[in-house]
Amino acid sequence: MKIKFIRSLFVIIAIMSFQSCENESLDSDFTENANDGTDGDSTNNGGTDGDVGESSGDYWPRAIGNIWNFNDTFYGDTTYNMISTETIDDNLYYKFDQLMNQESWLRKTGDSYYIRAAVQSFPIEGYEVATTYLTIKMLKDSAQIGETWTNNVNYTITYVPITEGLPEIPAINIDAVYDLEMMGRDLTRTVGDVTFENVLHVELNLSSGQVSSTVDYYYAKDVGLIEFVGDQSSGALLSYTLN
Repeated sequence: MKIKFIRSLFVIIAIMSFQSCENESLDSDFTENANDGTDGDSTNNGGTDGDVGESSGDYWPRAIGNIWNFNDTFYGDTTYNMISTETIDDNLYYKFDQLMNQESWLRKTGDSYYIRAAVQSFPIEGYEVATTYLTIKMLKDSAQIGETWTNNVNYTITYVPITEGLPEIPAINIDAVYDLEMMGRDLTRTVGDVTFENVLHVELNLSSGQVSSTVDYYYAKDVGLIEFVGDQSSGALLSYTLN
């Protein structure tokens, strides 16, 4: 259970993965520490970007039919397929069939890449399971080495009994912090038998209460995510198809 819980934390999307949850308000503040700038505020509907910079290239291509095949030490061989587009709060998102076992979307604004995903819920018999959505800024492709940005996320999990006689479960307020840092630019990295050029290395440090996790992400220009290495699991790109 602990591994599954941490996994839900560090795969970007789910901060808590142990009970049913009902849609509640969500605030997610994107704060850039470099040059004391700020990105603005976000809500569970995608938020706003604030100031965004000029992109240095496309490090996560978006098109319907784009497919990335990964070997994941937690989920095994898995495919991430962009299946459609959706406009959410006036922002164009590309929807995945799933991303690390989560309902997920990706958008790019300027130099910034945002993942929107459903919080994974652990079902409890006799209680209704609802879904809350988070939007996290995962990558800033123009960031220089040492530049950081932070997503402060808070939301409330509630439980709705649907079987007569079951007790009410108190709501739980969840706070989590996604601290990201650009660790390397213009790298060369070999994943399996393939060597990628123009790679960005971003480190995520995620904390929620007493739980914390660290993940290193590698993005190749004009390819997307090619590898992630975490303290609970890792994944490597096997093949990809881009439209």
